[in-house]
Amino acid sequence: MANKKRPTPKASRGAPLPPPKAPAASPPAPAAPKSKAPWFIAGGVAVVIAIAAIVAVAAGGGDDGSADGATTTAASIGPVGPTTTVDPSATVPPAEFQPVTVTGDALPRLADDGDDPAIGETPPTLQGYSFDGTPITIGPDSGDGKATMVVFLAHWCPHCNREVPRLVQWYEDGGVPDDLNIVGVSTGASDAAPNWPPSEWIQKEKWPWPVMADDEEQTAAQAYGLPGYPYFVIIGADGTVKARQSGEIEINDLEQIITDALAS
Repeated sequence: MANKKRPTPKASRGAPLPPPKAPAASPPAPAAPKSKAPWFIAGGVAVVIAIAAIVAVAAGGGDDGSADGATTTAASIGPVGPTTTVDPSATVPPAEFQPVTVTGDALPRLADDGDDPAIGETPPTLQGYSFDGTPITIGPDSGDGKATMVVFLAHWCPHCNREVPRLVQWYEDGGVPDDLNIVGVSTGASDAAPNWPPSEWIQKEKWPWPVMADDEEQTAAQAYGLPGYPYFVIIGADGTVKARQSGEIEINDLEQIITDALAS
């Protein structure tokens, strides 16, 4: 299947985006094998520094300087390599981070522009849990014959805090297509950043769909090629990737992306 150009979402027409504290830079390359997580460096040597950087991004809005000005760039994340195997029939204790297992090849990191090489590819299957310990599976066979839109969110991200109310209002207005499932993924969480814990944040926002809690290494986010927050991945009913988009998206633009994705 030919690659497709991604539509550029319009910036939020509401409150102005907070100015970045420093000129934006391209997201860094994935970390070397010895560093498996964005904030938790091997041996714990740089935990304090990493947490401080996260808080600085949250406070400054984390704008990436893109045309739409509506995405928070993700920190560098290492290669996919979860160390915990999930039993999808079991439950685990409630927690803000939950174990995630990836089955299948990871999608490439979404680039800022150009063709998306993931379009038409089969995404990996994510097996994990909700905040309350309920098993959740996301992947090519999890839609029950419907398309699935996966929404990756960070509780501290200012753009996520503007996008989530849009999505909730869209749901309450009855605008979600009947042939589309939606599931959230809480990722990039930090107890040193605003709106901790994410389980309470998502509940306060009245999010109406299931949420998978990513682990501390952002295994789910890595597997789907997350470049920044918020991040949307649409999987068609045929189990292949139809669209990926990062950044704030107005609902009318999102509806067009979904219509095009479901028609392909």
